[in-house]
Amino acid sequence: MRPQRESKLPQYSIVIDEVSGGDIANILRGRIKVAGEEIKFTGIAYGRYGGQNVTPKLSPAARKKLRLVFGDLAAFVEDLQLRLVGGEFEMGPNSGPHNHEHKH
Repeated sequence: MRPQRESKLPQYSIVIDEVSGGDIANILRGRIKVAGEEIKFTGIAYGRYGGQNVTPKLSPAARKKLRLVFGDLAAFVEDLQLRLVGGEFEMGPNSGPHNHEHKH
């Protein structure tokens, strides 16, 4: 069981709607659910040397909305990255099983 991280950010949840990609990187498409809104994002999940990492990509409109809710956008993005790497998200109902091979 993972220890709970303390966060001073407003409560939010993450839903991953689609995962696609290949051997080293995957493209994520998802939503951030906060304050009665759903804000879309994309991201790149990758990992091999040095461990797992996720780089979320936010549109200018999403950045503006998130800044209004969270204030410190950099702190939110860091928290989002940690939650994505740590598996703290739901898979959306249409995400389905994904078949792709990993060659090592």
